[in-house]
Amino acid sequence: MEGGFMATEFILEAVTPERLVFEKPVEFVKLRTEGGDIGILAKHINYITPIGAGEMLVREKDNKEMTYYLEGGFLEVRQDKVVILGVNIVEATKAEAERMAREVAIERAKKQKIKEDQDILGSKKRIQNNLSRK
Repeated sequence: MEGGFMATEFILEAVTPERLVFEKPVEFVKLRTEGGDIGILAKHINYITPIGAGEMLVREKDNKEMTYYLEGGFLEVRQDKVVILGVNIVEATKAEAERMAREVAIERAKKQKIKEDQDILGSKKRIQNNLSRK
């Protein structure tokens, strides 16, 4: 044992702006980054990346698995510690995590559509104004 945990484990710290969600030794974590899904084991190379909305799978010793919904943030991997700075982190079933990720994606798509519609309306108005001046 090194520092109170096995060499196959590392400390996973999950933090939101409001609170420390958990800090515990784990064997594996899988989550979605902006570049795709990533799985992390002990002794992973140092790494920092933005994370997206989706399921986070955490495997503790004895293969006990916990599922969380993670709504964006940042991931920092250090030698024996992984820190997740999340916008929102909640324990959830796999189905709940997938549903929440879909809801976030739908909301983002709606906001993007509204912005695009506003851009189109603004362009049409400018064209009409230019045509009426001639």
